[in-house]
Amino acid sequence: MSSEYNTSEIFGLLVRWWKQLLIVAVVATVLSALFSSPFVITPKYKSFAVLYPANIIPMGTETPTEQMLQVLESDNIRDSITELYHLFETYGIDPSGQSAQTALIREYQDNIIFRKTEYESVVIEVMDADPVQARDIVNSIIFYFNRKERSLQKEKSMELVKILQEQVSKKKAEMDSMEAVLTNLRQDYGILDYSLQTEYATERYLEVISTPGKQAGAKEIEPLLNALKEKGGEFMSLNEHLWRIRGGYNNLKEQLEAAIRDVEKNLTYCNIITNPVVADKKAYPIRWLIVVVSVLGTLLMTFLFLSVFENMRGSGTKT
Repeated sequence: MSSEYNTSEIFGLLVRWWKQLLIVAVVATVLSALFSSPFVITPKYKSFAVLYPANIIPMGTETPTEQMLQVLESDNIRDSITELYHLFETYGIDPSGQSAQTALIREYQDNIIFRKTEYESVVIEVMDADPVQARDIVNSIIFYFNRKERSLQKEKSMELVKILQEQVSKKKAEMDSMEAVLTNLRQDYGILDYSLQTEYATERYLEVISTPGKQAGAKEIEPLLNALKEKGGEFMSLNEHLWRIRGGYNNLKEQLEAAIRDVEKNLTYCNIITNPVVADKKAYPIRWLIVVVSVLGTLLMTFLFLSVFENMRGSGTKT
């Protein structure tokens, strides 16, 4: 019963005040259309790109997509875009103002958005009064992202290069020192190849001492035998150690060359799935939505005012 009564009251109110409500609706429509026009609100156009990260070396526990978002939101890219497109002027901010940087960051974040999709891609959206500039800003952000990521990768590769260069230098010094000792052994004791010389000297010595009339020739072989006996073990140990050092040195050299290639290579760090284009239709403001919301809101407020007004007038009449 109460519901029917309320409905009939509302219907009656509409019937009694329909002309005034109509006038309010027309006025609200005209005013909202006026205030949402390009003369009052500057229309903005949207351009966007969809990217997938590529060739990104993970840092910590972040995924490549999360790392990509962090780099895109860096102050280096923001400052580069601000300088290139004169964003202080574009957003109507006085660069010498007290809170100029804060205002710029707020406008930048409102008009340039980075977000991750459910498919682990990244969307760059740019709103600007100039549709061509909106497209260009997206392309510039991609360019500066690649440059920043390349800088980060080179910085890490250069650290590795310096470490490997030190290790290669130490291994080279150790190898040169070992070769110098072996060279002295070769020069002072005539040891060139321990295995071959030992085999030859032993066979020759046995041959000489077992052949009548040649025993005197044993004295010619004895210096080599004594040298092999005295320094042969040291020679073999040093030679084997030098062989291992050479292997380690060659491995370090290969790693160093690979690190240098990482420094010198020029890669891109994203795959562009959707390229930005020049928008042919504004994205903001949505005039019909502003008009509809404004008219409905105004009518509701007017209706409530009329309802309160009638109640007050009714109470006054009874009194």
